[in-house]
Parts: sequence; structure tokens; C-alpha cells
Amino acid sequence: MASIDELKSLATRRNGLARPNQFLVELPAIGGISPSEMNILCTRASLPDKQILTSDRRISMEFEKIAYGYAVPDVSFSFLAMNDYGPRRYFDSWRSRIIDEETLEVGYKVDYEFPVKIHQLKKPIVGFSRNIGPLNAINISATVGGGSVYSVELINSFPTTIQAIDLSNELDGLVEVSVQMSFTNWRSIEASQDFINASVSSVIG
Repeated sequence: MASIDELKSLATRRNGLARPNQFLVELPAIGGISPSEMNILCTRASLPDKQILTSDRRISMEFEKIAYGYAVPDVSFSFLAMNDYGPRRYFDSWRSRIIDEETLEVGYKVDYEFPVKIHQLKKPIVGFSRNIGPLNAINISATVGGGSVYSVELINSFPTTIQAIDLSNELDGLVEVSVQMSFTNWRSIEASQDFINASVSSVIG
């Protein structure tokens, strides 16, 4: 079993341990909302998986699995909503490109399928964090430098589910807009250079 010192040494050589809260998303410009604003408001994102599909083949008295393809399940994102409901309006606008809710006509793929990129970031060089708003309930943070260590591009992606938002007098906290994105495939892309990243989150439990 590795010692703590060995783990520290390995982490130092490999630029530290990856952290789930260090990420950046790149979405298309839709509905007058900038991709940089959507990245700031993004609180959760999922790196995609790829499932190898297999079938069983019998050889004598034994069975073996034979690969014949793969599947790419949807991925999910969550965004904080400001009082202009920007992220909800963003995905409502994207959805209207997919299907016209009055005529039920489906749009052309070229008009609603876009690449979406997700970056796992390195530990930032410098950063700051500040709580604002009533009861200091909103935390704004920004980080500079580092670049990404692993990046993927979702190919031909579009939202398939814009989840319901629960409103209740018994609930406190901030409203989040959650969506599921479908895509035909994904691929690893070259890691990015230095970055400036910002995020907004709730400090209310």
C-alpha cells in the first residue's frame, strides 16, 4: 500500500489532484445570452461516458461477450437562475429551434445541433472569492491561469429535457435550471491554455 509521502510526491509531479469544482463549459451563443454568462452560472456538469455494447456468443459450453458497438448516454447540466431567468430562457430558445410548439414542425439539424465542450481544469494560479447579497447568500469566485487537463467535445448536441423547477413557500435557497443533453458522439480534444474562469454558487444549505 502506498504511503502518504508517496501520494504527495506523485501529486506534485502530476500537478496535483483533479477537483470536481474546477471545470468550464462552452455552450453555443443562443437567444442573446453569451456563452461566458452560461459558464459562470453553471453549477454542475458531467463528463460523458461511453458504454461498449456486447452480445453473448456460445462456444461449446462457455459464453463469451462480443463487442458490436457503443452507446453514449445523455449528460446533465445545472445552472443558477438570476431574476431574469436567463438560463431557462436560453434553453427555451434552443428548444424552439428543435420543434415549433405551434406547428409541431421539426427544425433542420444544422439549426439546433451544436458542439458543447467541457473542460476539467488545473489548479488555478490565483483566485478570489466573495459573498454578496442578502445574508451573503451568493458566492462569486474567479480564478486565473492553469489551463485544462482533460477536455471533451459533445458532437451534434442539443437539449432533450429541460427539467421542471419546483417552487414552494417551504423551500429556501436559489433556483436552478437543470437540463439533459443528447449527442451523437463525443471525443477528447486538446487541452486548453491558460484561462479566466468565474462561478456563482449558493452558500445556503
